[in-house]
Amino acid sequence: MSASSSTTSGRRRVRTPGLPSKCWCGVGITELISKANQNPYRWYYRCIYAASLRLENDNYVFKWVDEAFTDEI
Repeated sequence: MSASSSTTSGRRRVRTPGLPSKCWCGVGITELISKANQNPYRWYYRCIYAASLRLENDNYVFKWVDEAFTDEI
């Protein structure tokens, strides 16, 4: 089993196996940190398009990083 990876500003980051590298809309996925009171400082995957427009309750990719790892195990 191999994991896909991405390079951002010279830094290599390994993606979770099984997590798509693009959203259904064709835009890539990024990792962000939650700033909400319910989940402070929790990492999540998000569609770049939806994140840039701050869309909520949509069908774009959103998944907590720790849950993505658990789902793959």
